[in-house]
Formats: sequence, structure tokens, C-alpha cells
Amino acid sequence: MRRASILAALVVVGVVTGVMGQAQQGTPPPAQLRIEPVKPGLYAILNPGSNTLAVRVTDEGVLLVDDMFERNYDQIIALVKTVTSQPVKYVVSTHHHGDHTGGNIRFLPQATIVGHKNARAAMTRGPKPLPGPPPVTFATEAAIHLGGAEVQMHYLGTGHTNGDIVVYFPDLRVIAMGDLFVVLGNVPYVDYAGGGSTLGWIPTLENALKFDFDTVIPGHGPVATKADLQKYKNSLQTLHTRTRELIKQGVPKDQYVSRLKTDDLGWGVDPASLFVRAAAGGFYDELQASVK
Repeated sequence: MRRASILAALVVVGVVTGVMGQAQQGTPPPAQLRIEPVKPGLYAILNPGSNTLAVRVTDEGVLLVDDMFERNYDQIIALVKTVTSQPVKYVVSTHHHGDHTGGNIRFLPQATIVGHKNARAAMTRGPKPLPGPPPVTFATEAAIHLGGAEVQMHYLGTGHTNGDIVVYFPDLRVIAMGDLFVVLGNVPYVDYAGGGSTLGWIPTLENALKFDFDTVIPGHGPVATKADLQKYKNSLQTLHTRTRELIKQGVPKDQYVSRLKTDDLGWGVDPASLFVRAAAGGFYDELQASVK
């Protein structure tokens, strides 16, 4: 225990030193993360206004769901050390985006990283592959047994990308959704280049809702409830209905966003959002093809 305490102290010193160094160089330091309990042995680390990751603590090691950016690594380790002296043994990547997998490169020497086969494919293709692709992959479902706890991983269909998985903690009745469920303020972003589908997203959420859980850890935002996830699915269905109505009225692709009512859904269509910048055209095209 004394050695663990010394290591924890050194990590905290490293975090502070790193933040001061960045401030002196004129670059913004990493956001200040916080950790909060979710259920016994399960925590969430939140980057306010941005990512959320899950921390499953057992007496044989720690399992993380996602690991934010590489710059968040030191803070994540320091926060884990505030709740356990056990090392991180597994990292589960919910999908391939760098704000969820950026820390993989730092965790690879110490932990086994697991993800969907499509997420690995997305990280390894192209002229600029993403660092830290999961060396262990699966197609439909898998499980990790650690310290008497079972952690299930399920691929339920397309949505945000074609490699999104949900992570289920059956003993705690908690599900971590990655970016299949986010609590932010804008219309959900569909990564069409990454194989995403807004039409596929709804049945994927319906499959997730079949699990026995009461608590949801989103990919972004505060810890939520099953009712929140149900509402999210319903809102996405409403968004589809309204977009189809505009398409039937003959509203062209370059004008429909300005006509789309979303304020009552708790979503905005901020021109700077990823949805508007990168997904609005694909969203229109996908729904237009489904109009009868």
C-alpha cells in the first residue's frame, strides 16, 4: 500500500507539472477531469462538456471503457488512483474516434485493448491511420471476467458509426453506450464516412433498451437513466419524421436544416456542429431514399 501511495503521489505531481509546462508554453492544458461514483465498484470520469468514460474497479484490476485523448492519460491514471491501487488491465473502445481512443497508445504497454472489428478497420485504413487500434476484436459479442465481475460487450448494429459497441455490467444494471447515446446539445452526429447510419441507429437503440439496466453512461455528458435513453430514441424518430415531411414538401438539401424544428427535442442545429458541417447532407440523402 505504501508503494501504491507513493506511485499515486508521483502521478499527481506529474499531472500538475505537465499542466504548468503547457501553460508556460502558451498552449491550453488538458481539461480538468473529475471522477464520480455510479454504482459500487463503478465510476465515471467526466470531461465537462465533452467525453465520459467508465471505470470498473475489481480486486484483480481495473477495466476502462474508452480513454479520451492521449493528453488526458495522466489525469485519468491519477483519478483511477484516487479510488483503487489496482492497475488498469483492460480498455474497451466503444468506437474508433480519437476522442475515445486517443489514450490507447499510452495504455497498450500495460493493458489489453478490446474493440469491434470494424472499429479496428477504421483505425488502420487510409493514409493517416489512428494510433492504438485494439489488438483484440470481436464481431457480435464478447465478455471479460475480472475479479469476479463480468463485463459484456455487444455489437447491436450501425448508428453513430458501423463499429459502435455497448458495454454492459449485468451485476450493476449499468450500460455504457459510447456515442450511440450522448447528452450534449446538438443533433446527433452520424459519421457516414465511418459507416454510420441514422436509419440503423434507431433499431440499434431499441436493441440496447432490451437489456436489464437502470443507469446509462453516455459517450458525452452526465450519467443518465434508461428513461433518458428511451427519450433519446424517441427524439431521433421525431427528427426522422420531421425531415421526411420537409423532403415531401420539396425542401432542398441545402435549405432543410434551417427549416428543421429541434428546440423542443433539446437539440440545436449549431452551424459549427459536426452534424451541420459533416453529416447534414448524408442525413438528408438517407432519409430521402426511405421516403415512399
